[in-house]
Amino acid sequence: MPGDDVTHPVPDNTGYITEGQYYLKNGRIEPFGSLSRLKQQVNGKTREDHRALMDGMIKLYSAFRDTLEKKAMGFIMTPWDEKLLKYGEQFEKRMMDLSVNIPLEKALDLGWEILSDCFNPEETGLRTELINKFWPKERIG
Repeated sequence: MPGDDVTHPVPDNTGYITEGQYYLKNGRIEPFGSLSRLKQQVNGKTREDHRALMDGMIKLYSAFRDTLEKKAMGFIMTPWDEKLLKYGEQFEKRMMDLSVNIPLEKALDLGWEILSDCFNPEETGLRTELINKFWPKERIG
């Protein structure tokens, strides 16, 4: 929306928003503020790791955004901050970019791949049983 003004969204042709709304910024989905009832479908109706992976990745993305602010203010970046910066860049480019068009199963696998490229399993905050099942095997130390 012009000037990022989201106070007066334009309704669709039915007069109201039937599914939700997605905020876009610089060709990417902005997950904070976007709404979707589709997220409710991940409770037992998709792969067992979907909800935890989605929540965990968004939590780490939020930490990435905080780290961007620290970096912009000139704070010294810690090794953890560097991991978050790497993660956030990959998350935006490989998952949230509008050019990404992959099936759900591949998106979930990609989420695990991105996490394993940026973090050690215990740093993700995800449950051990999910890590044991879905963490890319070639990346287990």
